[in-house]
Amino acid sequence: MGLPHGEPRRSFSYKETFRQLIRPLARVLSAIRVRPDALTVAGWVLSLGAATLFALGYTKTAGAVMLFAGLFDALDGAVARESNRMSSFGAFLDSTLDRLSESAIFVGIVFFYASSSMPYEALLVGVAMTFSLMTSYTRARAEGLGFECEVGLLERAGRVVILSLFSLTGFLIAGVGLVAVGALVTTAQRILHVRRLTKT
Repeated sequence: MGLPHGEPRRSFSYKETFRQLIRPLARVLSAIRVRPDALTVAGWVLSLGAATLFALGYTKTAGAVMLFAGLFDALDGAVARESNRMSSFGAFLDSTLDRLSESAIFVGIVFFYASSSMPYEALLVGVAMTFSLMTSYTRARAEGLGFECEVGLLERAGRVVILSLFSLTGFLIAGVGLVAVGALVTTAQRILHVRRLTKT
């Protein structure tokens, strides 16, 4: 049976689905007056802990901590919306600490492979880090120019989940490779997207 005439077709959104899942917890945190910025900082601290664990070779534990940090990263925005505490500084702090968290994680993994005399694995992590940061930069630069740029195969949440789950299952380097490819493709997609928007 088709949709009624004029009614838009709704597509599945994993982002919206996840937001609905964490909304009850966000409401509780909002009710007890937990500040969104505090959640942002807590997620960053947990990411630094995960980075340290990666560097020391405790990759499975690091994956679990990283996944937990990702939950805080999702909750800060949800709590801000629930408590009507959205602010320009909060958005700025969130984006800045996200970049620092992601960089720290990759640096920890690079150190682990470099200290284990695995140079090619360390190089692959460097590639994954470069294009992961580029996905964020291309979006930020596009939006700074006034263009929407929420396109691409693999956003930060996906990268966090992939690295966390592959670490937990003992296949860290496979997860790094998947992130490297996904981030490279996403960077290219965003460049082409902005090129189309600016083409005259």
